[in-house]
Amino acid sequence: MKKIIFFLLPLLLVSSFSYAEKYKWHTNMKKQEKKDFSRYVLKAQSKNKMVFNTRNAPNENGLYKFFDKLEDHMGVAEQGIEFNLKYSNKGHKHDWNRWGKPGHAQRFQIMEPYKHTTKKGKTKWYRVGYFVPKDIRTDEHTISLFDFKKLYGKGERTHDASLNIVKNNFTWSFNSPNYGSKKNETGGEYYYFDSYTVVLDPDFSPLKGKWVNILINAKWAKKGFLHFWIDGKLRTSYFGDTMVGASSARFKFGPYRHHMDEATDAGLKIPDTVIRYSNVGKADSCDDLWSGCSDIIGQLSDKSQVHGAKNVALCGGVPGKSFCRDLNYSQNQRPF
Repeated sequence: MKKIIFFLLPLLLVSSFSYAEKYKWHTNMKKQEKKDFSRYVLKAQSKNKMVFNTRNAPNENGLYKFFDKLEDHMGVAEQGIEFNLKYSNKGHKHDWNRWGKPGHAQRFQIMEPYKHTTKKGKTKWYRVGYFVPKDIRTDEHTISLFDFKKLYGKGERTHDASLNIVKNNFTWSFNSPNYGSKKNETGGEYYYFDSYTVVLDPDFSPLKGKWVNILINAKWAKKGFLHFWIDGKLRTSYFGDTMVGASSARFKFGPYRHHMDEATDAGLKIPDTVIRYSNVGKADSCDDLWSGCSDIIGQLSDKSQVHGAKNVALCGGVPGKSFCRDLNYSQNQRPF
């Protein structure tokens, strides 16, 4: 169990550097890029509404390409985008050289601009389809597949729910109401939340080597909720304060590799890998994103729940004083 808790600690150190007051957060898509993303990847309210993160690695040497009807071994044809991640395609200087050490992080994220983020009090549905190969490796580092950010005004001051591959384990992590505040390396104030981290059990439902479809229902409010399904099976359901003083929530997707310097310091090579996405979007209604929503909603109750997890932990603190505590997860107990 100690090994499981130990690998969760890098999640606590992922900050977005609250520099929104000084720098622009996004770059608009060009006309053809917007058409391609709307045709191949984006659905519902996300169509024609997404932008590029300013910290994206340069789109060189075929970093990404769109595709039609790429079939996996299950015979499921999908239309979408394929990212070919290479360590040699260095990230933005504030990612790659974070804390003055080269090789820390690289990303290519597509996200909502401020005016299309979801304001507090609103309820939304989100969908993400992804494919990662069976042999994907994240030894001593992390790949984030998608995440949400909390905005206080126009600035990001904390990260929130995210799906990650951490040291070869798939984890679903989201914030509790408790947090500490500390200056980050850019001198801006950053909120470090204590987060619930669910280490997903791949035996409950395969998480790689096939197309995997994620569905999320979130009410971004003081009396809110966050429900999370994988391939139509409810994995977590949480009731509580999902905003904690924030004004809106931003949705992002796209590969984000970080803490790679910890792997290279250990003498490990960062392998090239492929990650694909399809059917990514946000909507007011489940029916706009999913077929068979009555079954989806029928899995909910008025209580928090967890299904198909290897472990559930509460991890938090600020840099230099972090912790992870096993919550002794049991399907017969309240998990959060």
